[in-house]
Amino acid sequence: MVNLPIEYSDKPVTPFGGMALMKRFVDQTGIREQLATLDLPQGGSNRAYDPVHIIESFWLGIWTGASRYIHCDWLRQDQTLAAIFGYESLPSQSTYSRFFGKFSQARNTAVFPPLQRWFFAQINVGAVTVDFDSTVITREGSQEGSAKGYNPNRKGRNSHHPLMAFISQTRMVANAWLRPGN
Repeated sequence: MVNLPIEYSDKPVTPFGGMALMKRFVDQTGIREQLATLDLPQGGSNRAYDPVHIIESFWLGIWTGASRYIHCDWLRQDQTLAAIFGYESLPSQSTYSRFFGKFSQARNTAVFPPLQRWFFAQINVGAVTVDFDSTVITREGSQEGSAKGYNPNRKGRNSHHPLMAFISQTRMVANAWLRPGN
């Protein structure tokens, strides 16, 4: 067995120390400044988080393994991670759900095309090939936006019928539309 030295430190630590590299990446891309120019939903409270802060914090949740809004709450206790990104605190799951709930078709159209133009200008792909794909997602119970329609796997069940566009050269999603099953 190898004798590993054990040392103690007064420095703050986090299990997500690798996020310092993501912070550097975010700073180098200038995405923060670009997000600030967009028509993002603003909070109505005097204690509301800045929309860019909410988006970056949500990314942090995703990068550290969150697959639901509630999973992002784990990070609220990690003051070291918040400090790495220059924040006093991180938003709660209700902040995320309220923020993203303010997006409508009109706001999506106002926010995402300029953001995508900026993004693709950064990577300079040149000519692109767009592939379209659709699928059927069966929904159990009463899921918002689902409807009865074409569903080859479970006939007569509610479903969503998403349509997705992929850019072949980058293997990235260009756009997606979560349509009802009908």
